[in-house]
Amino acid sequence: MKKPLLVSFLLLTLILGACGGGSLEGEEVTITGALIGSDQDGFRAAFEDFTAETGIIVSYQGSDNFEQEIQIQMESGDTPDFALWPQPGAVVDAATRGYLTPLEDLGIDLDQYQNDFSSYLVGLGVVDGVIYGGANAANLKSIVWYQPAEFDARGYSVPATWDEMIALADQIVADGMNPFCFGMYSNGASGWLATDWMEDIMLRTGDGVDSYDKWVSHDIPFNDPMVKNAATLLSQIMHTENYVVGGTDAIVSTYFGNAQDPMFSKDGNGNPGCFMHRQASFITGFWPEGEQAGAGSITTVFPFPSIDPSLPAAALGGGDMWGAFNDRDATKAVAEFMLSAEFYNNVAIRDGNARLSAHTGFDTSLYASPINKILGDTIAAALSANSFRFDASDLMPPEVGAGSFWKEMMNLAVEGPGYIDTALDTVENSWP
Repeated sequence: MKKPLLVSFLLLTLILGACGGGSLEGEEVTITGALIGSDQDGFRAAFEDFTAETGIIVSYQGSDNFEQEIQIQMESGDTPDFALWPQPGAVVDAATRGYLTPLEDLGIDLDQYQNDFSSYLVGLGVVDGVIYGGANAANLKSIVWYQPAEFDARGYSVPATWDEMIALADQIVADGMNPFCFGMYSNGASGWLATDWMEDIMLRTGDGVDSYDKWVSHDIPFNDPMVKNAATLLSQIMHTENYVVGGTDAIVSTYFGNAQDPMFSKDGNGNPGCFMHRQASFITGFWPEGEQAGAGSITTVFPFPSIDPSLPAAALGGGDMWGAFNDRDATKAVAEFMLSAEFYNNVAIRDGNARLSAHTGFDTSLYASPINKILGDTIAAALSANSFRFDASDLMPPEVGAGSFWKEMMNLAVEGPGYIDTALDTVENSWP
């Protein structure tokens, strides 16, 4: 595929205009974040044509200990020009503590920014009415992976509603197989996969996005009947006999990155280990070797089923958000570029890329993977309709979202449906 030109003449003119028109050749801009491995390589590639056009050298360094390292750097005053956080809440925290530069001071057209990324996404990086966070990547979580050929061979239909998914699961069990792959072990972060299920259910019950937003902000308590209903539906998946390959023991002990592996293997009768796997768009990066090529064809997705048909469609996701520590001219130029539709061009064309642009105007035809075209279009449509919602646990206070919520979902998986009230009460009591 021909490599697209990242920085058009118009974009370059805008960037240099924002910086007073002077040459910035040789200036270095540093960025740190949690992206490592192939994701790090892709993020670095995003700046190649930008550097060729502007002369600005952009240096990105990822670390698997980024969250701790950036705290030390902020407190010591030895910060990079930008940090790229996996959670917007960390941007808000850094801005609240006075470390970040408002986007307005970087010369960003704030109206255009909100138009390009949605008022909801932009709002996740706001403190006291001031925008500090720059939206970057997005991933889609409201999807269920499946293999159409395996469905077709057995006469199974893709479920559009929760009741249809449960009926399908019951049929698969009756046929002597397991409908779901489900594993949520993730070292110190174990439990987030179950919180994702809860979040998707919350978006499709109660008052939809309205009650979801109130849940996130604690305007409704964690043990509210709407939340209990969501936990009850999650428990139905986790605790119905033979629904999950390996049972509840496998749910808490299987590494999330390997949870889908049974879908790609066959037993002596030619049956896959499971037929459905609810997991985010980034999971293709964890698939067994050789399976990624079939993403979008051999293995594809259907939308997470609706539960209350009176509610509009919504999409759950996550994503990265950056913050700037200064307003140097070179920093301004990089900020302007990272918010352009062209920023993800060189990332999208890479084989094996699982990262998606959060810009609603991004050219999704550039994605090398067929599944990324589907996912990218879905994210753009949800953002344009302002029906995209961010992972709730990432927005809640850390002692809840990355603490009691994760922990109590693990406990719920082990203890069974009789533990629901205890789990929700425990999370509610942990809220600061």
